[in-house]
Amino acid sequence: MKKYITNRYFLTALGVVLFFLLWYFIYLIAGQNIYVFPGPFSTIKRSFELFGDPYLYNCIWGSLYRMLIGFSIASIIAIILGMIVGNHLKLKHVFNPTMIALRSIPTAAIVFLLLHLAGFDNASPYVVGVIVFPMVYEATISGYQHIDKQVLMAMELDNNTRLQKNFKVKLPLSMPYIAVGLTTSFALSFKIEIMAETLTSTSQSYGLGRAIAVEFANQTDGLISTFAYAFIAILIMLIVSLLVFILKRALHIKNPDEN
Repeated sequence: MKKYITNRYFLTALGVVLFFLLWYFIYLIAGQNIYVFPGPFSTIKRSFELFGDPYLYNCIWGSLYRMLIGFSIASIIAIILGMIVGNHLKLKHVFNPTMIALRSIPTAAIVFLLLHLAGFDNASPYVVGVIVFPMVYEATISGYQHIDKQVLMAMELDNNTRLQKNFKVKLPLSMPYIAVGLTTSFALSFKIEIMAETLTSTSQSYGLGRAIAVEFANQTDGLISTFAYAFIAILIMLIVSLLVFILKRALHIKNPDEN
């Protein structure tokens, strides 16, 4: 019996059941009012109805597309800058104030700033990029800092150029750290994208965040459709997190600090 109770799949299933029980309990406390807090049954029923609507898939693709643009560009620039700073660690002091500012500024404030600079249709990829950039940058520097000193000393004896040393030796040895930064920020990126779309709901672009905001404004069926879109967004985030977990397991990636 103990084997089943401590099994992680059993515990995960128990957590899911408790989540829906809590949801239903709050629904009862709210007076079973769909204009205040819809219950799980009506939300799930509406979610299944939305899966038959092409508009939902346009929204999902729109959100994923913008997220991937922001994530990819920010990650590439962050890795390149991280490699440069990793080779010249004194430069880290130059970029530290900027990185601290990027990590400290509230995401909502970043959204409104980028709305002014980039416009409603283009703001969300920039928001994702601003959040992802410092995470991948610091992971890259951390990877360079943890390279064995004996490897660095041996590397000085060969005749490869500085660029070759970076791409043949330093970057591969830093990949466990970079991979952790990439996978962690990727799982976070979709949530940031949805939040940014919700705050830029007047945009005409497809997106789950915009769909949530529009349904909240209209409330044709109370908050059921709003909750349904949010529920679908949560399901997608769980799928993304699961894919990231599977990728980590497949590549034997774990947080290097746990070694």
